[in-house]
Amino acid sequence: MAIVIDVNCLARVFNASNVDHVKFAAVRTFIETGVGKVVYGGTKYKDELRKAGRYLAVILELRKAGRAIAIRDEAVDKVTQVVAKAVVGTDCDDPHIIGLLAASNCALLCSVDKRSYGFIRDRKFYAKDNVRVKIYCSDRNAKLLKRQRARLWNVG
Repeated sequence: MAIVIDVNCLARVFNASNVDHVKFAAVRTFIETGVGKVVYGGTKYKDELRKAGRYLAVILELRKAGRAIAIRDEAVDKVTQVVAKAVVGTDCDDPHIIGLLAASNCALLCSVDKRSYGFIRDRKFYAKDNVRVKIYCSDRNAKLLKRQRARLWNVG
């Protein structure tokens, strides 16, 4: 199973001293035990990741360990542009997350950006055979972190 981690959750997942880490520790375990893999890619996502400093190094280490999967930036950016046009005039500021989910066919997101949930769950942005996107936002969602076969697209 694969998961996209919104940059707003990287500290919650990977920094044990973060006040919210206890709610997100299951995601870290999910990844570090090899059950799940982090999905990342796209120009905007990588820009945000670079600004997050030490978490870029974490993602790169996970990739070396085979626990992170890079999606081709071109594929993510193409979908992101379509989504960005569709959400003009709304309060959606995460078309790059939707683009990454859609381009990769990943159906699980870790995020605390409640404002974006409606847009992220809007099925018009995804291929018809993509399962409904689920959102991990606290430990009450731990059941989402189960072993499932992921069919990722546009792996780079």
